[in-house]
Amino acid sequence: MIAGADISLLRSEQDIQRPGQMRRIATAYLRLWKLSELADAARVLVSELVTNAFQHGAGEVVDVRLYFTAAHLCIEVDDGSPWVPRRYPDEPLAQGGRGLFLVDGLADAWGVAEDGARVWCLIRRDLGQPEGAR
Repeated sequence: MIAGADISLLRSEQDIQRPGQMRRIATAYLRLWKLSELADAARVLVSELVTNAFQHGAGEVVDVRLYFTAAHLCIEVDDGSPWVPRRYPDEPLAQGGRGLFLVDGLADAWGVAEDGARVWCLIRRDLGQPEGAR
């Protein structure tokens, strides 16, 4: 079974609020899908990917897709950018640049589409455990 949600966010003067809005939307979908045990990691991943999309993306719209399969929760963010995002070395005193470092640490897998526009990540579901038992 695959269930999912597609959300499009237009660029505007409200961009700074978009990561928080998407965290709340993602949390609501995870509750609906009875996947609340994945919410903590998913909120951080969504927040980092959406923040990166609005800071570095080129398109007028940022598309976010959440869906799950029997094995994984999948998060995709498409920012219309032709540039492939890269993970920078962890600098303890840096003001930023930790987004993909966090994604790398929290996601079970992540990658970038060949055109650079879409970043995806997967969180493994603990199959056979009831919600809250993780």
